[in-house]
Amino acid sequence: MKHAQLKAFHAVAKTGGFTLAAKSLGLTQPAITLQVRALERQYNTSLFERRGHRINLTPSGTLLLNLSTRYFGIEQETQLFLDSIMQVKSGHLRIGCDIAPRAFPITADFKNQYPSVDLNITISSKKEILENLIDHSVDVVITDQKPENGLINHQVISEEKVTLTLPVYHQFAATSQVIVPELNHLKLLLYLEDGKIGEIEQDFIDQSDIPKKNIIMFKNREIIMEAIAYGEGVSLFSRKLVDHDRRLVSVPITGCDLVHTEYLAYHKNTQDTPLISAFRTSCNSY
Repeated sequence: MKHAQLKAFHAVAKTGGFTLAAKSLGLTQPAITLQVRALERQYNTSLFERRGHRINLTPSGTLLLNLSTRYFGIEQETQLFLDSIMQVKSGHLRIGCDIAPRAFPITADFKNQYPSVDLNITISSKKEILENLIDHSVDVVITDQKPENGLINHQVISEEKVTLTLPVYHQFAATSQVIVPELNHLKLLLYLEDGKIGEIEQDFIDQSDIPKKNIIMFKNREIIMEAIAYGEGVSLFSRKLVDHDRRLVSVPITGCDLVHTEYLAYHKNTQDTPLISAFRTSCNSY
């Protein structure tokens, strides 16, 4: 049995006619007829009952159709698998993130594994990047906000205690830890997004006695990092978020058990596509 013969038979059986089968395979009707007749002669059986322009499967043809359906189904799955390998090796992944320092350590590791994949990173607000994920403007999202949308699934990629972020020359920079009361006289620079303070920041304020006059709000975290570097105050960031900046250090806060969690979010309809699956796996080792 030749592959072309089985393919011709399968096409005729599925379309219900030799002309339609020829059209579906991009061949001529006589070519399809020759392939099917050769298959029938080789095994001395009749696969179709021909009644004018109509054809019906014989019992042997029905059994063969069941087998050919499984055969070509496996062939299609194999092709999809091989195509997926090529997609991971040379695809294009759009990543949304609410702050650049959070994205690049993750994408750098992925890029080492898949150097031919083109990564496009968009930095915007938490609300906007999740909206972009829902409408498929981005493929994945890296954020510290747990998604609460039925179309979005997520995985935790990092959990880390909140630390005190200081300039390297600060009096507390060389200490192994600080206690909350020691912070009461410092200026605390906090991030304000969409008119709201984050849950972690609010919990910290509730647990401490920092005067309200010492709390300064900013609408941009990069500005906060610059302000810290120039001695304008301190802030609450995870260590991973500031490790890249040699002007800053992170010091553990004794008595503060607040945990900073980072999430990788993805649309549930595309989460198992090869490229997104590869990125999800890569994030597990972050």
